Amino acid sequence: MNESTMVHHLKMLSEITGPVGRETLVQAHMEEQFRTYTSDLAYDNVGNLLTHFPGKGVKTVIAAHACEIGFVVKSITEDGLLKIAPNYKTRSADTRILPFHDVTVLTDTYELVDGVFTVDTGHVVDSETRKKAPKLEDICVDVGCNSITEVKAMGIDVGCPMTWKGKVQRMGTRMKGKAMDDRLGLTILLGLAEYFSETSVNCDLWLASTVQEEIGVRGARALASQCRFDEAYILEIVPTSRSDKTVVLGEGPAIVYKDGSMHYHHNLIVNCKKTAREYDILYQCAILERGITDGLGFFMHSASKTVLLGCPTLYPHSPGETIDVRDLRQLGTLLEYILE
Repeated sequence: MNESTMVHHLKMLSEITGPVGRETLVQAHMEEQFRTYTSDLAYDNVGNLLTHFPGKGVKTVIAAHACEIGFVVKSITEDGLLKIAPNYKTRSADTRILPFHDVTVLTDTYELVDGVFTVDTGHVVDSETRKKAPKLEDICVDVGCNSITEVKAMGIDVGCPMTWKGKVQRMGTRMKGKAMDDRLGLTILLGLAEYFSETSVNCDLWLASTVQEEIGVRGARALASQCRFDEAYILEIVPTSRSDKTVVLGEGPAIVYKDGSMHYHHNLIVNCKKTAREYDILYQCAILERGITDGLGFFMHSASKTVLLGCPTLYPHSPGETIDVRDLRQLGTLLEYILE
């Protein structure tokens, strides 16, 4: 795959607001890009977007999710601040990373309203308070209003979602920004659509941009219940850190054996590794102790042979998710060789 094209697509996709359950703006962008390569695409009733490249052989889906984590308006204070709750599946939101990051609130009519996560600071808090991570109930979003009336006049009400706001930054071979999880997967879907619009495919290929992954793979479950796929390739981030180097940025895409919900199909894993070696593509093997992916939906509801492929990612579920574009390009290229 062409690296500069992938960088362009990833930047565009990352900067779109697409919280869980409100992925419409992301899906509209994906539809527009897909139509450059094919007219064979459709939505299902829950918002999953599918495009089809017919071929002989097994019915294969390549899936990535359009949603991103964020928060929803839980209540509005009398003085116009927004109280928040997570919009994704989590035991507890990581409040350490929230204060004073910019945020975009999405209204019912898809207007974008700027705000900022806030807590009391400086002279109005004591020294003991400064030492502790804030509780979620102590964090508010300030959108520049002084009353509930002003907030509602902007189109904001209880239930409106919000995501981090920010521009993607290029740092050498790396890219940093919000929603790399899982806009990097969508970027590869667009690359595959371009490639197989001009190249024959060795299977009956479907590309799926799914919804509501971050709240329990709801979109993938719905899609797999409607459509039976023989094989499913799931595109995701593979979390890593400076201290626990499960995988390393710049050393190739990761082929995942298991995560917190399932073991992936051994034969597909072996074939991915064999293909990577055959074409001199760097790869890493990974085991994830936590988390679930869309793979669980296809495994349980379509009985699909399933494999998880991903890009090593630093600082997951933060506004500074960081990947190496070389890993992204090699993952796309690996899939081209597997499918052609």
